[in-house]
Amino acid sequence: MTARSIAPDSWTAELDSFSRRHDGWLVSITTRTPDGHVSIGAHDLPLEGVSRMSESSNDIAITIGHGRDHLTHGVRNATAMHIDLTPDRAERALVIDSTDGSTTSVEFRSPARVEEVDGLPAPDRR
Repeated sequence: MTARSIAPDSWTAELDSFSRRHDGWLVSITTRTPDGHVSIGAHDLPLEGVSRMSESSNDIAITIGHGRDHLTHGVRNATAMHIDLTPDRAERALVIDSTDGSTTSVEFRSPARVEEVDGLPAPDRR
């Protein structure tokens, strides 16, 4: 599998762009701890956005759902981020590593190359 790393100094801009490109896409959030424990934070809910909680921290907020039925999944002390790509270069997931050794994935139900969906209304992006 191919991955595109995101440099820490561009996290804010990259996450803003990622959020705009994938607004409304169905995602699942999975966290894996260093000891192998896996927890599912959400399954097939629409993405609202991913952002830094503040410019002065490396905490990341992943917001999913819509309206009053949304939740925010926090990732504390991020150390690295990358986007997993399929063999045909479609974005499959955003992966965030943390200082505690855990890895959080925001995985799309249906990966698609961004250039294939630009201009489509959000419901067709699922």
